[in-house]
Amino acid sequence: MSETSATRGHLFVLHGRIENFDYEAALIPTDHRFHVTPQWPASVTGDLDRARPANWPSECGRSGTGDAVWFISVADEQLLTDHELVGRVNSALREIAEADVPTPDRRVVRRVALPVLGIGAGGLGGRRGAILGALLDTLRSAAFELGLDILLVTSDPAVFSAAQHARRDLGGRGSRHWELDPAELDEAKRLGGLAADGHLALFLGAGVSMAAGLPSWGTLLTTLGERVGELPDDFAELGSLDQAQYLAARLGAEQLNEAVSKSIGKRRKVALAHALLAGMGCREAVTTNYDDLYEVAVEATGRPRPTIMPWQAVDRRRPWLLKLHGDIDRAKSIVLTRRDFVLFDARSRPAGSLLQALLLTKHVLIVGASLADDNVIRLAMEVDEYLQQSEDRTEQGTFVDVSGVEARKRLWTAQFRWFVCEGASSAHRVRRMEVFLDAVAAYAASDAPWLLDQRFDGLLTERDRDVVVQARRLGAAADQASGLLAPMRRALRALGGA
Repeated sequence: MSETSATRGHLFVLHGRIENFDYEAALIPTDHRFHVTPQWPASVTGDLDRARPANWPSECGRSGTGDAVWFISVADEQLLTDHELVGRVNSALREIAEADVPTPDRRVVRRVALPVLGIGAGGLGGRRGAILGALLDTLRSAAFELGLDILLVTSDPAVFSAAQHARRDLGGRGSRHWELDPAELDEAKRLGGLAADGHLALFLGAGVSMAAGLPSWGTLLTTLGERVGELPDDFAELGSLDQAQYLAARLGAEQLNEAVSKSIGKRRKVALAHALLAGMGCREAVTTNYDDLYEVAVEATGRPRPTIMPWQAVDRRRPWLLKLHGDIDRAKSIVLTRRDFVLFDARSRPAGSLLQALLLTKHVLIVGASLADDNVIRLAMEVDEYLQQSEDRTEQGTFVDVSGVEARKRLWTAQFRWFVCEGASSAHRVRRMEVFLDAVAAYAASDAPWLLDQRFDGLLTERDRDVVVQARRLGAAADQASGLLAPMRRALRALGGA
């Protein structure tokens, strides 16, 4: 991936809700009367009593409040054509690209969030396949040309799946779509295939949540130190675990953990990585993070919120998430100090064994971690030692590295595959990670709950459409058949059959 490509715009497809993301501008559908459907929260639209653009009725316009919200009319007196809709989208995105909208220093490219336009109250839902295909082409080109990162967000599983299938079916142009070289795209396909087969598990480190604005370990300790007041002159010379141990001695262990929970707090804005990982549909995940942002991202897809281990019993209907170092809702469980780490094995040996079981039986995708955690290192090395006797040994997982430290790769090459995100700064490397995970998520989408739904026919070739029509007839006939054909009926309904 070249340095230039890292600063070009990119189209991300996300399964969730727009209000859960951090962005600089939003594009919200309305109609020529400026009727905005009630589903939109004020956190996205702003004050609708004052938001009507001065030029309305119009094809698009910026909120009258001056907020970075653009409204686009997707419903005039007559239904829009595909060409008219994407023309208005292009115009709105150009306005946004030219507008004076502040972009945070931590952001490489300005972000614009929007839903799949026109298929709801816009009245174009009967042609959602054609609309979706036209939008994907338009948004991909606009992102690249205008230098915007476009977040196309949907909470509808069928629309999300259809969008991912459409993005993959690019006739060999996938590497151009994701700005990945052939080897990088092959790696994304491999990991996506593992997720689709149920063989991929996740490990989330602090870097994922830091991208959502949560503090780093060092920043957290600095904040906690302010509660103590005056610190020894050589406090900074202590390692982070010993700094935490000192703070625990001054504040009290329980008070320190309560302070950690309050410092992290409850946030609703997830990082792109949270949403992209949640969109892969993995059933098993492990994290060293205390926050609940991954859970929020999973729930926003419409799937059940993960079971949080070890406090909740595993439920076959829900994915699970093992929190190795505790949870902000359970302050006493937080692992932070030297004492906590030394006693980790005695207190939490089954949790460590569960991570080791995943390293032995699944392929673990490690994101946002530095592999500097002594407990995680020990567990991984024990697995590595055990596997020395294997006759056909493979890697325990894939490490997505945004550290910029080449030596770390050399330390772990025998244990993990390595995907290095290059870039001159941490922000550039994190964004490359996001683009890569976007490709993995696209190739992880194996379900197709839209395939037999007539509203998506616009995504199909003529030959595929003929086959789908026959499948619909088969479904209608199966509905009249005996219970022996129940498995066939379920399979066809899972593909969007009536």
